[in-house]
Amino acid sequence: MGRTIRQLAGSAVAAAALVLTGGAAAGPRAPHLVGCNESGPVRPVRYNPICNDGARTIIRLHWSNWSRSAAGAGRFYTNTCVPSCARGRVRLYDVTVSAWRVLGGDYTRFRYHFPHRIPRGLPRSWTISYYAGRWHGRLV
Repeated sequence: MGRTIRQLAGSAVAAAALVLTGGAAAGPRAPHLVGCNESGPVRPVRYNPICNDGARTIIRLHWSNWSRSAAGAGRFYTNTCVPSCARGRVRLYDVTVSAWRVLGGDYTRFRYHFPHRIPRGLPRSWTISYYAGRWHGRLV
């Protein structure tokens, strides 16, 4: 009889754990991409590593991978007249991006690469690093 009570108690604890976790076992949280995201830190559809005027932001971002490393492609949005022009000069460039080196749940490396046309004043590709609570390197 004691064994049956222990089995029932164990089943009750397991059922309570399922209720508390929403029916799924708790797993590792997805890595985050720290930045000034209008669309969230996990698989954002728009991404800018810093909060600025938004004149250079990645938009229409689609991710093909999001785990220990992330890979995606989108459009690099530029507006050369922010904020002074009444009619800005908007340009869009194809861009591929990757993020890797997860520390503390956050990606700490982010790479931009322009496979075709390159925005004026920028290299074809570069990498920025996240440490001490902010991104370092060529920030756009």
